[in-house]
Amino acid sequence: MRLLRAITFLVLVGIYAFISSSLLIFHGPFDGLREYVIDSFTTSRHGYLLRPLSLFTLSQKVIDAHDPNLMNGQAGISSLAQAERDFRSLTGDNRIELQTYKGSTYTANIMLIHDPLRVKVAVTKYLGNVGQSVSEMVQEQGAVAGINGGAFKDVGWQGTGGVPLGITIADGKVVESTSSQQPIIGLTRNGALIAGTYTLPQLKQLNVDEALSFGPVLIQNGKNLIHGTGGWGYAPRTAIGQRADGTIIFVVTDGRFVHGPGNVGASLADIAQLMQNYGAVVAANLDGGSSTTMVYNGKLVNDPTDILGQRKVATAWIVTR
Repeated sequence: MRLLRAITFLVLVGIYAFISSSLLIFHGPFDGLREYVIDSFTTSRHGYLLRPLSLFTLSQKVIDAHDPNLMNGQAGISSLAQAERDFRSLTGDNRIELQTYKGSTYTANIMLIHDPLRVKVAVTKYLGNVGQSVSEMVQEQGAVAGINGGAFKDVGWQGTGGVPLGITIADGKVVESTSSQQPIIGLTRNGALIAGTYTLPQLKQLNVDEALSFGPVLIQNGKNLIHGTGGWGYAPRTAIGQRADGTIIFVVTDGRFVHGPGNVGASLADIAQLMQNYGAVVAANLDGGSSTTMVYNGKLVNDPTDILGQRKVATAWIVTR
């Protein structure tokens, strides 16, 4: 009987804590906290959780107002000159550099891959069912490094990551497609990175062998496209870019206070500026939040914010041996 009373008490305390916390976050006096929580969920593509977390007191209209637009209209598509660049002469340049940058609200890990033809899209082997961690995909592909990739659907809201969204191409094979324009980050068979809104026929015409869907585009034709903070709040971020010399740039940042109270994460403007500092002529945002992961030589480089460790995702950018 005592055990039953104790369990009942703990359950009631838990329910009270959840309800009071929900009301405080979503309807309390702390506007900044409310905006941060909503932005954190919507920009990591998990806005569907906000209604139940707010005890269904948060309207869908409010959530939709924070929903990120992956296809920033001003980005267009990468120039034909960029899409037609040929980096096959870099084959055999096996250099990979790992660097760290400390911003005021985040720490970034930057990986520079000098041979862009080593960079490929990996897709979960459990396609349609469940995703895999970046570490699992890197290991199973016999790769040396990787970061998480594009958008995916959570089956039954379970964070399964088994279904990539938009257009996905791996090793020249179309894994997922749609007839409409999609926010695309792609690599041609000659190692040129492109980003923007494309259809599948357009990608085939440009000889894109690796592609996935996410955004927005950060740098296009050498120009920084992000105004202000970018409007997506602060969170862990993942991004990919390319320098004029062909070097591929992977960037991941921490956030969500994983390293202390000042560690809120990076804005889109922070990542765009970082990419520009590293000489990117084209760069795009990838899935962030709890998906953000970087792996190198069998070890985690960053600290994922998912309480279970590495999140299962549908796609990744990997660096082959």
